[in-house]
Amino acid sequence: MAVAPSFKNLLVAVDDSQYSLQAEEFAADLAKNFGSNVTVLHVVPHAITHQLSGYGQVPKNILEELEGSFLQRGRSVIQQAKALFAQEGVKAETMLEEFADPADTILEVAKEKKSDTLILGNKGSSEIEDFALGGVVDKVFRHADLPVFIVKKKTDFSKILVAVDGSKHAEKALKYAVQLGEKYKSRVTLLNVAQTLIRKETAKSMGERVVSDAEAQVKGVKADKKVEFGHPAKTIIDFAKKGDYDLIALGSRGLNPVKRFFLGSVSDNVARHAPCSVLIVR
Repeated sequence: MAVAPSFKNLLVAVDDSQYSLQAEEFAADLAKNFGSNVTVLHVVPHAITHQLSGYGQVPKNILEELEGSFLQRGRSVIQQAKALFAQEGVKAETMLEEFADPADTILEVAKEKKSDTLILGNKGSSEIEDFALGGVVDKVFRHADLPVFIVKKKTDFSKILVAVDGSKHAEKALKYAVQLGEKYKSRVTLLNVAQTLIRKETAKSMGERVVSDAEAQVKGVKADKKVEFGHPAKTIIDFAKKGDYDLIALGSRGLNPVKRFFLGSVSDNVARHAPCSVLIVR
């Protein structure tokens, strides 16, 4: 197996939600284990100013006061995140971007900082949900060209589920999962969801070959192998829920449909509906 990617430059997008706090705690732990550089980013969304300016009857001084309160809130988010990382003994660079598009800014900063891993909370703060991280997570993981962690709960990596289908993206996800598994001494399960468009015996044989090939690439951790039948996304989600997994790792795209099975759109559904944190790898 080729040398697994490293978690050297982490970008953590934050707001003041509980999910964001869990993402910060997760990033701090990851940084301590891998000696990572950390950049913490908060974006005050431009949608706030656009929406406020749409109310023509609101006096300018009131608009300025409201904008100021959002800026102050953003500064508070950054200060609290800085304090959390300092308490964890992790040095973190902090960035506050004022009145910008959150998704675009997160992706631009990731390129600017040459980040190799992006970490997001699953949802934003409920008070301004449409403008906070909850409204941009979908956009970010769809367009990011780097691995994305979507943190849904405190992740300790005791159990990692890896969806494999033989595609290059799934192979990369496996590399990330193995590296995490080695560091955290995790139990890793390799799961292939066999298609139901062909004979069950043939599909099972193909699935077993896929997980066996994946197992052959695993070094340093013990991996269980599973082949299940059903709708890929639903099966992955149900399997993770039943097995109480901490993390699902999968590729952003799978094999071409002509090659009989693919993870492509599955990653979207898993990211949205999985009961645990998700790592999507490009």
